[in-house]
Amino acid sequence: MKRRVLIIVFFIVLTNLLINADKLRILWWNVNNLFDEINDPLKDDIVLTDGEYHNKINKITKVIKNINADMVGLAEIENIKILEEIASISGYTFFYLIEGNDPRGIDVCLLSKWKINYISHKDLPVPYKGNKNYKFSRDCTEGSFYFKNQEIHILLNHLKSKVGDKEKSLEKQKAQVKGILDIIHSIYKNNNSPNIIIMGDFNCERYSEPLNILEKSGLKIINYLYNGKKMYTYKKGKFVASLDYFILNNVLFDKVNNKSLKKIEGKEIENISDHFPILLELEL
Repeated sequence: MKRRVLIIVFFIVLTNLLINADKLRILWWNVNNLFDEINDPLKDDIVLTDGEYHNKINKITKVIKNINADMVGLAEIENIKILEEIASISGYTFFYLIEGNDPRGIDVCLLSKWKINYISHKDLPVPYKGNKNYKFSRDCTEGSFYFKNQEIHILLNHLKSKVGDKEKSLEKQKAQVKGILDIIHSIYKNNNSPNIIIMGDFNCERYSEPLNILEKSGLKIINYLYNGKKMYTYKKGKFVASLDYFILNNVLFDKVNNKSLKKIEGKEIENISDHFPILLELEL
């Protein structure tokens, strides 16, 4: 009887593994000002106490472990040592962070269950009328990996916020999304039918001009498939906004059998960050 139960359990586990193997699960989360306890004189950073730092690390890793995505894109991480600690606690073998252009030192980065080819585009010119030498405010990092024998490119972003001069910030955001399109164009040069995922904190609302530029280029904004009143990703007091997005190119969008986007919410999340994590699941 015990042997029969073990065989049944084995086949249930095997079936679940086979089902999940068809699904690519990617999490994006701006964790809001994750600095360490050390003052870096080269950055306009925030110095946390030892208690504040470890408390935040423990809360973030608990959420990441519970979701257990294949990859996790994060924003506002100060350095690779912090990311290494998150990876170790959360159970991710591979972790990638390249220092970007932000004067405070907050970067985009990636955790992954498998190896990624990860590069920076922080030195790519994204000029606008007011500054011909402008570059990404943080970076637009690019990762490439294989899933089910198909190469997938993933771009991580954290665009300029609209704090301060909103009109100037908007011009910078538009310049940066055109930079994203330049990167996508370079990917197409090497492969006329690539699979591309763009994700990040775009710091702009639905149907704003920067997102319109991306959509009119033929990209598919996954958030638009969902009710904007429910799929907001930012909350500050009673104010809510849609700022974080997953975007696919047409090639991958048409190839995916099923796609879903989930917002992970709750008081536990709100105690960590002013942004909610969003989880993209793609069934190829």
